[in-house]
Amino acid sequence: MELERVFKELNAWIAEKNQEFSEEGVLTLPRCTIRVLGQTALLEAGTDLPLAATKDVDVYADYEHVVQVKFEELLRARGKLLDPIGHEAWMPKETKYLTVFDGSHVKGQIAAPEYVLLSKALKAPEKNRALIVEYLSSGPSELFLQLAEKYRLDLGRFVR
Repeated sequence: MELERVFKELNAWIAEKNQEFSEEGVLTLPRCTIRVLGQTALLEAGTDLPLAATKDVDVYADYEHVVQVKFEELLRARGKLLDPIGHEAWMPKETKYLTVFDGSHVKGQIAAPEYVLLSKALKAPEKNRALIVEYLSSGPSELFLQLAEKYRLDLGRFVR
């Protein structure tokens, strides 16, 4: 998993910075959680869906600015870009996140596929039509069907 390596490197960098800060008597960087959403989360989850590669990485994160800058640098080194408005992406409030890395300074998570697919189907149905049709034809999970009902997603618009 590509993101797991990014989180691991970021964790090591924060540990190093915190050692320096501690020696200088400066406040250390707090532990942070980075939650990856969208297409990147689907790619990292290893779904069987035909997914287009993407450079953009959407996240919800509670990191300090200096950590964000380092995270962006680590992503860029792998041909990825942190989406500057990725934190504005809509996700259901009950979204479950799968932990892919849990270090002393960084917890890295990806949104579970059903929640990402629901978000894509609700907020950008035309752009994601082929993906949703493929998912529905392969047999959607019970969780996805429950979420679709709860959020009043008209699945019929994808199977006509």
